[in-house]
Amino acid sequence: MTQLLLRNGSFGDVAPSVVAPAIATSGRSRQAGDVTGIEWSLVTTIEAFEALEDDWNALHRAVGHKSHAFQSFNWCWHWCRHYLGDGRTGPSLAIVTGRIGARLALVMPLVTQRKSGLMELTWLGEPVSQYGDLLAAPAAAAIEHLEAAWRFAVTQSRADVANLRRVRDDAIAARLFDHLAAEVTTAEEAPFLELSADRCFKGWENRRKPRAIKNRRRQERRLAEQGEIRFVALTGSEEAAALAAHAVRLKRDTLADKGDISLTLADPRFERFFADVVHGCGRPAGATVLALTSQGTPAALKILIETKDAAFLHVAVFEPRFEKCGVGALLLEHAIGRTITDGRREFDLLPPRHNYKLDFADGSVFVRDYAVALSAKGWVYTRGVLKLRSRIKRAITKMPKSVRRVIGRLASSSVASRSGTAATNHHSAA
Repeated sequence: MTQLLLRNGSFGDVAPSVVAPAIATSGRSRQAGDVTGIEWSLVTTIEAFEALEDDWNALHRAVGHKSHAFQSFNWCWHWCRHYLGDGRTGPSLAIVTGRIGARLALVMPLVTQRKSGLMELTWLGEPVSQYGDLLAAPAAAAIEHLEAAWRFAVTQSRADVANLRRVRDDAIAARLFDHLAAEVTTAEEAPFLELSADRCFKGWENRRKPRAIKNRRRQERRLAEQGEIRFVALTGSEEAAALAAHAVRLKRDTLADKGDISLTLADPRFERFFADVVHGCGRPAGATVLALTSQGTPAALKILIETKDAAFLHVAVFEPRFEKCGVGALLLEHAIGRTITDGRREFDLLPPRHNYKLDFADGSVFVRDYAVALSAKGWVYTRGVLKLRSRIKRAITKMPKSVRRVIGRLASSSVASRSGTAATNHHSAA
């Protein structure tokens, strides 16, 4: 039965009732009659998720590539502390695992949430993870295995629509969604710096235009005239957590002053998440907060997520009164130098594509949002709500700043009110 279904290119055309039955026990479900040789399970409880820690970490070490920073167990653990629902509201775990014998060979980190009268399937990590993907050992990475894992997720979750955002073109998940002919609802570019040939900051600097170097030195002298400047990098402490929280608040306030609307930043969970992930809480996830200070005052702040091979610029902000000194660019260059010194090969500026990023970037990769309708309601939602949402965002950006500020205040109040009723801690920190 399952083998016949795998030949169908679009799961949205297959009624869930014809998929092979499953047996659910203690938050785990096993697919009957699977022919891939992989045992599929669905993890739906925090206890079952935590029990995966050692196996998940081993798989991540073995197959995780440079853009898998947001699929580490510790990153997902921090997300669960702040964004996982309480069983009545908010997202619920729907993590697909695949085992070959006793060995964990695949992890597809998903959650479900009831929204607009239907069940939506999304990545675990929304909205703090910048890239969505899955982990798969070579023995589980063939397209037939990926499709079997996907069908199992859809069947067990009984979702109406899948809304899988921020998938890089080089991600494992991109192969799956292209194979499924999933609909692309949004496409952006993520600029990056290729640093593998740079053995020191001077080597990278020599690749830049002389005018850019001269301008940066001029800005640094101007800033130094105002007082002592220092570069600070903090992680794994209360001080680091406080500085990360300050960075998020400053980013939120700066955007609000410009009339830019960010519901993600308006949610207080975003600030609490980054305070915790930079602190580590016993489970470090590679998050560090960098600061450029002038007379002891943070003039620019950045939160980096670092892996063995790459660094990801997540939150970046500067104090408006230091803008003419180019503090944002100065701190970015310092972060690039840190990345080169630590032997990382890539510095990812993340989407969207902005002009200031292109001044530094060597290239870019496309990052796409995919949608798959899994029911009639999901079909309407995909072609209506998801497409309309992107059009509304574009329309709002063209409105006068005063109007955007009013919309932003109303939207922020609504988000803060909703998040205030959600459970943010489901288990104690280790």
